[in-house]
Amino acid sequence: MASTQTVMIPTGEPATAAVNPTERPKSLKGLRVALLDNGKEFSDVVLDALAEALRREHGVTNIKFWRKGFPAKGAPFIAEMAAETDVAISGVGHCGSSSPWSVIDAANLEKAGVPTVVLISRSFCPLGQIVARGEGHHGLPIIMLPHPIGEADESEIARKGTDAAAECVRLLTTPADAIGKEFTAKKFPLPEHAVPRR
Repeated sequence: MASTQTVMIPTGEPATAAVNPTERPKSLKGLRVALLDNGKEFSDVVLDALAEALRREHGVTNIKFWRKGFPAKGAPFIAEMAAETDVAISGVGHCGSSSPWSVIDAANLEKAGVPTVVLISRSFCPLGQIVARGEGHHGLPIIMLPHPIGEADESEIARKGTDAAAECVRLLTTPADAIGKEFTAKKFPLPEHAVPRR
């Protein structure tokens, strides 16, 4: 019996087409802002506080929550969400499964034409950046939150959302080419346990 071999011929094409940050608006006022909750514990507390800060301090009046639930998975409603959204915030990634999916959701929203940022805790930002680059989006804006997200005092968890509001606004309203350059060059710190001991 003759055997057959499959020969893989390199095409020179990347596995995933490059994605650039979507063009940003100059202001969020009057826009439809989506908050995509990945369903991970404490994410709702952070995003609720973020929404309140966006309303109170940045004049955002039209906020809609989209909640995936847990366990971690990709959002099944990206097309519907994109049709109803002007800008989006995805998060909160703070474990090895929720972080990649939050990034993939953000990259998919950007591919659908929605300017998006993703919230990731410090220990998982390097992983988030690797996943974004695997999706072809080297300039995806990632906002680093303190790690861990969970705290004994819920007001400390909420503060992480409040403190992220101004950076969300900045990254959603800065010109796309500047965002692309900033995050293509950005190096996030490795988690402390991953740093070599000397």
